[in-house]
Amino acid sequence: MRVLLILTLSAVPALSQTPQVRIVNATRPASRDFRIGDHFEILITGAPKQPISVRTVINGSTDWGPVIGATDDMGRWSTTGRLDKNDFGDWIEVWTVGGKLASPRISFTVDAPCLPGGQKFLYIFGMPKAVICDTAEGRQTFMTPSASDSFRTPDGRLVSRRKSENMTTEEFHMEILQNLITGPAGDTAQSARVSLPSSGGLGDETARLITRLISVNALSGDETRNVLTILHAAFEKPETIAISARTPSKTVQLLHHLTDLADDATLKQQIADTITYVQTAQSRIQ
Repeated sequence: MRVLLILTLSAVPALSQTPQVRIVNATRPASRDFRIGDHFEILITGAPKQPISVRTVINGSTDWGPVIGATDDMGRWSTTGRLDKNDFGDWIEVWTVGGKLASPRISFTVDAPCLPGGQKFLYIFGMPKAVICDTAEGRQTFMTPSASDSFRTPDGRLVSRRKSENMTTEEFHMEILQNLITGPAGDTAQSARVSLPSSGGLGDETARLITRLISVNALSGDETRNVLTILHAAFEKPETIAISARTPSKTVQLLHHLTDLADDATLKQQIADTITYVQTAQSRIQ
C-alpha cells in the first residue's frame, strides 16, 4: 500500500460509540474481493476525537502500529489508497479506536489481476505463494513477500522484517510473546511454561515486553486471557525470577490498563485475580 490520503468526514454523525470499521473496493464497488491495482477506502466510526491505530498482519507477519490519526468531532475517520504488486497476499487488519477494538476484524486477499480465460499457474512453497498469469500488461509473476522483505501498512508506513538469526534477544522474546498472545487460547498455558524460561522473559520483564509489543493497540477478550495466562506462568516459579524482576510493578500497571479496557465482568474478575496472584509471588519464595 503506497502513501495514503487521510480524509476527515464530518458531514455524517457517528451512529454509535462502539467503533466500527469498513473497507470498500473503490474501483469495483460491487465486489468484495481485491486485486492489485484496485483503490480502496477504509471508513471508521466511533466516539469523537479518539486516537486510531491498526494492527496489520500480512502473509503471517505482524505490525502493531502506533497512533495514526483520530476521529473528528462527529466520530468519523477515513483513509484511501491503491493496492500494488507488493500487496499481493493475505491481509488481516485489527483497528483500535480510543482503546477499543473496532468491529469487525477485517480479513481479505489481494489477488493478481489475471485475465479471465488466460493462463494461470499457482506455486505454493509453505508460506510463500507465487502466481504466474496473463494480465493486461502481459504475463507477470506475483509473489508474497519473503520473511526478510518489508511491507506497507494501511496507513502507508514501511515496516521492515527481520529473520530470526538477525533479531536481538529482546526482539526474539517479543516474537515468542506475540505468538502466545495471538495463538489459540487452549495452547497458551503449556506453551508459556515451555517458552518463558528459555526466553528469559520471566517475572515483571514479561509485562514490560508485552506492553512494548502491543503499544496502543487493543486486544480481544481471548487475547487478553492469553496475556493473563502468560503472566501467571511468568510468576509461577518465583524462585527462578531475577531479583530485579520479582516486584510486579509493570505487571500490575499492565493489568490495570487491561481492566480499564475490558467490558466483560468475568474478564475483569479474571484480571483482578491475576493481580492478586502476581502480587503474592514474592511472598511465596519465603
